[in-house]
Amino acid sequence: MKNLISAVISLVILGMPFSVMAETPSKISAIGNIQRDSIIVRIATGDVEKKISGTNEWIPVAIGSDLADNDIIKTGKNSTILLELPENSGFIRLMPETELKVDKIKIEKGFEGGQIAELSISKGKIITKVRKFNRKASRLQIHTKGATAAVRGTAFLTSFDKNNQTKVLVGDGKVSVKAQGQEVMVEPKQLTHVDIGQKPINPYLANNILDFNINSINLSNSNLFFTGNVDPDAEVNLNKNAVFANSDGTFNGIMNVNQGENNIVIKASTIDGRLKVSNMKVLKFTE
Repeated sequence: MKNLISAVISLVILGMPFSVMAETPSKISAIGNIQRDSIIVRIATGDVEKKISGTNEWIPVAIGSDLADNDIIKTGKNSTILLELPENSGFIRLMPETELKVDKIKIEKGFEGGQIAELSISKGKIITKVRKFNRKASRLQIHTKGATAAVRGTAFLTSFDKNNQTKVLVGDGKVSVKAQGQEVMVEPKQLTHVDIGQKPINPYLANNILDFNINSINLSNSNLFFTGNVDPDAEVNLNKNAVFANSDGTFNGIMNVNQGENNIVIKASTIDGRLKVSNMKVLKFTE
């Protein structure tokens, strides 16, 4: 019997309250919440590799593995990884085409102790979400060649691009950004830029406009294939499946389509609350 597949697609762009989705099709969680002087790999999709301290070999990253001092991790195109900080204090998401080094990770026990995490980005973007530290000795610092971002509890994005420019974009909380002996405090929905050898510019509000376009939608058998472009700082969600933009803002994704009517939401959002949504209805019939 000949298969006839009919798909009717309608798109509506509209605004909705900001929300964050963190699920991926290949989500795998490590077992247990282990308190130790290391960062734990919780989720990895696509091409993700690490280089252990003292070696020159890149190896695939295993879910549940550790990252300790001087380890380096990198993601390829259309690839991401979610890292858990010690003591369940927060998570770090590496966006595609990003390289991150663990400079120092340590838990100091005792009343005066705390958690110390120092990380360096040589290229790409990371999204950091940490709860407020309870102990004064705790600190989280993210370094690039041009600046240092320091926090005690917030959600923010840090990037270092091919032009050697550091950018810090804050979702909530406050982030201290230092370079060349000058410090600026970045408030929610603000960002700052730092060029190598320069001081941070005064923080300013991010552009309210979010670039988001769906370039192609193709139906093949039981799958819909999407391609598009978006602000490189954005996360794209196909229903509950997260897709992260490459460094040039391109993205692609795939979704399963069931027989009959399928309601699909494609949402682009940034850490500072910008949002665009496409609502789609896909009708599939097979005879």
